Amino acid sequence: MQSLEASKHYKNSIVCATRIVKDEGIFTLWSGAMPRLARLIMSGGIVFTMYEKAMDGLDILDPERKYL
Repeated sequence: MQSLEASKHYKNSIVCATRIVKDEGIFTLWSGAMPRLARLIMSGGIVFTMYEKAMDGLDILDPERKYL
């Protein structure tokens, strides 16, 4: 939320993106993508590993999978 005293730098999103590309280069738009991708890969690996370990533990409790 902007305050009433805030200055307006850009007219819209297209103007903002165009100005960023012109002033700083195209790769600036994607500068935060790699850390986000690394975090998603790590969290996906952790979730998958925990799921597999939980299923292995449940197989010990109910090997015939009668109730689970």
